[in-house]
Amino acid sequence: MEAIHLASFLPPSAPFTSLQPTTIPLPTPKDNEILIRVTHVSIQQVDLLYARGQHQNNNPKKGHIHPPFTLGLDFSGIVISTPSSRSSPTTTSNPKSPQTKPPTISNPHHSPSFSPGDRIFGSHPSAFSTFLSLPSTVLHHIPPTITPRDAAALVSGVVSYTAARVLSQITATHTVLVTGVPGNLALIAAQIASSLGAKVICLARNKERAEAVKGLLPGVTVLSGAGDWVAGVKAETGGRGVDVILDHVGVVREGLGCLAFGGTVVVVGFAGRAGEMEKVGMNRILLKGARVVGYRFGEGGRKGMFDVQECWRGYLGMVERGEVRAVVDGRRYVGFKDVGRAMEDLEKGRLVGKAVVEVGEGVGAKL
Repeated sequence: MEAIHLASFLPPSAPFTSLQPTTIPLPTPKDNEILIRVTHVSIQQVDLLYARGQHQNNNPKKGHIHPPFTLGLDFSGIVISTPSSRSSPTTTSNPKSPQTKPPTISNPHHSPSFSPGDRIFGSHPSAFSTFLSLPSTVLHHIPPTITPRDAAALVSGVVSYTAARVLSQITATHTVLVTGVPGNLALIAAQIASSLGAKVICLARNKERAEAVKGLLPGVTVLSGAGDWVAGVKAETGGRGVDVILDHVGVVREGLGCLAFGGTVVVVGFAGRAGEMEKVGMNRILLKGARVVGYRFGEGGRKGMFDVQECWRGYLGMVERGEVRAVVDGRRYVGFKDVGRAMEDLEKGRLVGKAVVEVGEGVGAKL
């Protein structure tokens, strides 16, 4: 089957467009695993870091992502076989012939029960491959109103839901600053905060990117980070400042200047500029009475910081009610050969929303 498989980390001198699909063996499902035909994958910042060996999970001693490995996290697809279907002599589990019956969804949020033909999505290492074999606990049914393309773009939104709803506990009484639009996590975070009734201010890198966002987030104020954006935030809040900052890019130091006393800052993942995490004086945090939360969704779930399945249930509920919608960049990417181009577009800041690559629908699967 095809995959973006790395024998070694991509050197800094090599563009992401140099990544090309290779052929690797088809996965053999374990007794508790579901075999999936991947139809769409989406690109996120972590993919760029993993490819170059720059993520904490690439650490030679403490990390778990080391060459050789297959790149990718977010995907959507179709169930080919399940443990029960493989044990039944009447059920076909040939990956060349996926069933296409409508999915039977006993629980629209999350259920360990899947059948061949079900539309599913999720996030798991090695997603950039034609087939995946995974336990049901990491999979979710795609809501009936959502396309597989949009589902692939929405997977990582559970990260934004957890930051906004669980860790920040945003309500209608809050004013929230979301940095990093039109990045996907930031766009979803802004939608969630708005749906919770908060006044939302978004920060984009420059005027051009701010303009690209304005039509996507009705009722949300979008500022450019090119000027004195701290003053702009203060002006928008009557000088009081914001109650919550959801930071995706590494502006805590400046952001403290427009944080209301006793406010919360959530640092979403490895938020840094030019690959460097910022250094913030503790005196400024003290004087603001600020609560600063370092947040990684995967590690937080593993350490019991929050209940992952509860987060998924809450997030998918918002998706089904139409409170969160996918923002997919208008560029089209077809086949694993275009994964590198999509990664390059993300790195260069060309995307508005999420880059989704079609790898199943209309694309021949190579086993």
